[in-house]
Amino acid sequence: MEEKVKFTFRPHERLKKQREFEKVFAHGKSLGGSTVAFYFFQNDLGYPRAGFIASKKISKRAVDRNRAKRLMREVFRLNKYKLKPVDIVFIARKGILGKKYQDVERDFLKLAEKAGILKEG
Repeated sequence: MEEKVKFTFRPHERLKKQREFEKVFAHGKSLGGSTVAFYFFQNDLGYPRAGFIASKKISKRAVDRNRAKRLMREVFRLNKYKLKPVDIVFIARKGILGKKYQDVERDFLKLAEKAGILKEG
């Protein structure tokens, strides 16, 4: 019987603590595209987790930074079932401003495939 996919983003799937982010930055690998960059590091939890960063470097306006984080969160939420158990820190790039969800998703999936963090099949 097929496993039902849940498109939720539960609290245990988030990176919250500074030490969790630091571990990914210190030991993980990174890749970057035009809209997002991300660091990733294998975890032993059996499911992927994510954290999101949108610095003032991309925009001084909080509304722009919040939209960037919302886009990245949505990309993770709808595609996490395709990912191996990894911790990912998404970092917004200037190119994310004015982009649609599909553009960010396409960029992320291309990078994830390159990184080898997509599940087989």
